[in-house]
Amino acid sequence: MELSAVLITYNEAHRLGPTLEALQGVADEIVIVDSGSTDGTRAVAERFPQVRWYERPFPGYGAQKNWANGLARGRYILSLDADEVLSPALREAILAEKGRWRAPAYEILRVAVYCGAFIRASDWYPDWKIRLFARGVAHWDEAPVHERLHLQAGIRPVRLAGELWHYSYATVTEHVTRNTHYARLAAQALYEAGKRPFWGRSFAKGGARFFKSLVLKGGWRLGWRGWSIALIGASAYFLRELYLAELYEKQRSAEGE
Repeated sequence: MELSAVLITYNEAHRLGPTLEALQGVADEIVIVDSGSTDGTRAVAERFPQVRWYERPFPGYGAQKNWANGLARGRYILSLDADEVLSPALREAILAEKGRWRAPAYEILRVAVYCGAFIRASDWYPDWKIRLFARGVAHWDEAPVHERLHLQAGIRPVRLAGELWHYSYATVTEHVTRNTHYARLAAQALYEAGKRPFWGRSFAKGGARFFKSLVLKGGWRLGWRGWSIALIGASAYFLRELYLAELYEKQRSAEGE
């Protein structure tokens, strides 16, 4: 077995089908680890014969992905999210490598599809991700949000042609909701590390991100979508400090009881 596609899922029935369809003829098996979906995700997955379905309580993104990778039987692992779809050009590039691997790891250009449009500007682009690698040479860290893949020392990834289409947010409301969730997770991590709220940090990082995304990275060319990406991205830093301040307020109240 040459290639295992590995995904973790939770209530992804509305978008999992195109992801699995694009893997047909590319992946020898598809390992899915689900965290208790209630929306028919399993029914969608089991339409595809290569799928091996597992269920496990969610311990965090990185930990769940590492556990899922440990179930793979292929020489190489293609790690995807349920909202990511191989472009035809990327399918061909992977097939050209399969069985004739040139490197232990590969970088893939991920392109977001935001509110119905491909995003090829702003701080979301270009977004190179290591998603294809030999089994055993990489692991995910266990950060509470925006987990990162780490390669063994000395490994230099090779870049593949084609794009990985990331169907990120269908609406601005969905983007704001997810951004708020991530800000809460980040605040909790800072709180557990003993970090105090610091408003200067939010202004510095939020302002820098807004300027980079809208101006330096050309987000203005995207019209309202560029403004949305820049503003909502910058707001995450302010929300994080607000939630962190709230956690310390609750702590002080509890200690005063």
